[in-house]
Amino acid sequence: MIVYVSKSTIKILCMRKIYFVCPNTTHITGGVKQIYKQVEILNRNGISACVLLEKKKQSNIWLTSYNIPIKYSPYLFKRLRYFFGDKKLNIKRKLKLYYLQRKSEKIDDSVILVFPEIYGIYIKDVFPDTPKVIFNQGCYMTFSGFSIDKDYPITPYNDRKTLATIVASEDAFSYLSYTFKGLNIYRMILGIDNAIFNYSAEKSKQICFMPRKMEEDIIQVIHILKQRGRVQNWDFVSIDNKTEKEVSEIMKKSIFFLSFNRNEGFGLPAAEAMACGCYVIGYHGQGGKEYFKPEFSTIIEAGNIIEYVKEIEEKIALYEKDSFAFLEKGKRASQFILSNYSIEKEEESILKIWNKILSNT
Repeated sequence: MIVYVSKSTIKILCMRKIYFVCPNTTHITGGVKQIYKQVEILNRNGISACVLLEKKKQSNIWLTSYNIPIKYSPYLFKRLRYFFGDKKLNIKRKLKLYYLQRKSEKIDDSVILVFPEIYGIYIKDVFPDTPKVIFNQGCYMTFSGFSIDKDYPITPYNDRKTLATIVASEDAFSYLSYTFKGLNIYRMILGIDNAIFNYSAEKSKQICFMPRKMEEDIIQVIHILKQRGRVQNWDFVSIDNKTEKEVSEIMKKSIFFLSFNRNEGFGLPAAEAMACGCYVIGYHGQGGKEYFKPEFSTIIEAGNIIEYVKEIEEKIALYEKDSFAFLEKGKRASQFILSNYSIEKEEESILKIWNKILSNT
């Protein structure tokens, strides 16, 4: 869906170029994917935006399907490393920065830099005179780089050059609104592509999960289930470093998705699993509270391993007693997610937000 805006609005929006600072990664991550998606949406609607990476050789090759402009600034990322390492700028480092700046995309106060929250306190210190927006997808990383022994009357969130903060969940909106008085904050809707993640009634006795977070909890839950002999005819499938299509194929075949979210901004994998008709059991990670509904999911208190195991055993028993009735829960989950988190709503929310931000600059 393309959301149309007026010619006068487009003229305003095109005045500034927007650079989305993006970490390089060889692993598929939801946060990086959302940066690419937002850049794609803005460009499709006549707003000049690009992804800003460190090096050409370290592009996020697993996101090549996104047809978006990519620029490079080894200078910006080296400055961030110096800040995080608390390294003073001696002559050698100044010369290094001078050399890198000549190889980097030109950044001045005529553009807007969009930073992810992971760069914490140092967001305001890189190009201090350049207007900034913070795309905070993980509010529990907001204070990265802050010292417990210092006071910070000026933070990246109330700095004079920060135009706005964008978040992707009700939980993050509440967290940051409460923390920073008078914050100019907007909540976007994350969209799930129903051409990829959609309901399938063709399920196997399969339980899927993502192994990269809270591995200790995952190991305990799975091995307790095996020790108790309740999953002898069930397959556990780990989803790691796979394409969206591969992820969706696993989820569509699975009856259950085990969520091990911890302090997430939204927790997209659990929502994608619901879109594919999985019954989700596990931790909502705070951000997932808005879509973990009791009609088609079960919330477990983080760290309560035995309760986690008991709920899986109980839900397996319910499935084995009446598989048709149980699979209807997954169908309702899919309908809820694809209705409330559609790609159309995502695009509409992003354009509304940037229209407001750019109209006020």
